[in-house]
Amino acid sequence: MSFFRSLTEEKSKKIFLISFFISTLFPVLIVIFAGYYYLLPVLNADEIDKLRDVFTYAVMVLLFFPLLTFFLMFRWFTFLERVTAEINMRTMEVSAGKKEFAGQNLQVDDSYLSDTQSKSSQGNEENEIQSIIRSFNEIFQTAADQIQERDRIKEILAGLIAMASDLTSELDFDRLFPLIIGKVTNAMAAERTSLYVIDWEKREIWTRVAEGIGQIRLPLGEGISGRVAESGEMINVADAWELPYFNRTYDEANQFRTRSVLCIPIRGRRVRHIGVLQVINKKGKNRFDQEDEILIKGLVSQVGIALENSLLVDELKLSFERSISSLSATVDAKHPFTAGHSERVTEYSLLMAREMGLSQDQSEVLRYASLLHDIGKIGIRDEILTKNGNFTPDEFKEMQLHPVKTKVILEKFHFPEHLRRVPEIASCHHERINGKGYPAGLQGDEIPLESKIMAVADVFDALTSKRDYPKYAFGEILKDDRVPVNKVLDILRGDSGSHFDPVVVDAFQRCLKKALLRYRGEHFPPEYVDEFL
Repeated sequence: MSFFRSLTEEKSKKIFLISFFISTLFPVLIVIFAGYYYLLPVLNADEIDKLRDVFTYAVMVLLFFPLLTFFLMFRWFTFLERVTAEINMRTMEVSAGKKEFAGQNLQVDDSYLSDTQSKSSQGNEENEIQSIIRSFNEIFQTAADQIQERDRIKEILAGLIAMASDLTSELDFDRLFPLIIGKVTNAMAAERTSLYVIDWEKREIWTRVAEGIGQIRLPLGEGISGRVAESGEMINVADAWELPYFNRTYDEANQFRTRSVLCIPIRGRRVRHIGVLQVINKKGKNRFDQEDEILIKGLVSQVGIALENSLLVDELKLSFERSISSLSATVDAKHPFTAGHSERVTEYSLLMAREMGLSQDQSEVLRYASLLHDIGKIGIRDEILTKNGNFTPDEFKEMQLHPVKTKVILEKFHFPEHLRRVPEIASCHHERINGKGYPAGLQGDEIPLESKIMAVADVFDALTSKRDYPKYAFGEILKDDRVPVNKVLDILRGDSGSHFDPVVVDAFQRCLKKALLRYRGEHFPPEYVDEFL
């Protein structure tokens, strides 16, 4: 079908050209006919000879212009056909996906086009072929620009969708915020982005995330971000250094040049805004434009959700931690010599956890278990708990019940899923490797690692703290005052493998200096620490 159509089009072109040629010769034929039938019969021989010369030159002149016109028209058609074929070919290639719209400018090398271009340029006009080429190039360039803009918008939308996905899939805000801020930087085509949190009580802002720089703290109203935090109004500036209130200290210290800045407040569900989002140095442009302002308003709404959730989680976590610490301190406060015991056991345990490379979740479980390991003492009679001197066998048996009571009490807590092991860990801190501990007589690997760590910390604090009753170790009675650190180490090493896990004891020895320095001048007299160090 396409072949037949091409033949038809070729035949039509030939018919048109022949018709055009005949039509241009028709006036010449009329002149010849009129002369032959009407002039020749009335002229004599001399007049006919003269007329023949004139007529010959006239016919030659009359034939020249039709032939020239035909030649030019033939070239015009040929070139138009070439341009049309080129346009058709490029259009089909783009439609088939073989080529992109960009870079498809039509440039046909033809001397005739060059001649017409030079003539039309003098008259500041263009012929039909030039108009077709120009229109084609403009259409393809417009299409290329629109496709480029479409791809840019698709990329932005993909970034927004990915950011929304991160907000729902990532619960660790310490990992979430750098991830989101990185995507904001890409979406805004900026060099750097900073996320500030507003502390209304302290009247300052601080960076939760700051790309390329450490944490920044600023009073409200200072600098660009401080002004936005205070006023709640967006600032868009082409060159920050031209602002009288911009502080160049950070640029100079970090060998950076802040130019264009777009800074916008982050509003929460409450009336007062909670943070500031600042993007710096627009790539490819002198400043952030109106489209950037619209985009960042969409981005900041998502960042605001994550930031507000983070702040709420921090508040809940702080409230939970303070409740746990208060509960722990309440138990320790029952006896003046045990005040601060649970806090110190927690610090020592976390030092060992870091030394042994425990995970963040394991360390968090260990932290709460250490703070609450003696909570069961609430169920022990005060006359036993505060007794001066040695326990009777019955009193010691009752005292040994406090880990069981600890587990019972803590199992009534609603711990988050990653803290569900806290009751078990806390209740096993008196178990021994050899199975002679209490309350369950667990041994070896039956005892959780966190409980083994806590057992070393618990005994270390008991031996290095004052008590109003004698201490026991290796079957000997020690004084009620602090046991020297060297003696404590001998006790831990001596019970390593029977009471304590040897790996844990080794880890504690490596971080002992940090433990002593942590409480030097507070729980430990300076001379007590210095004597060992």
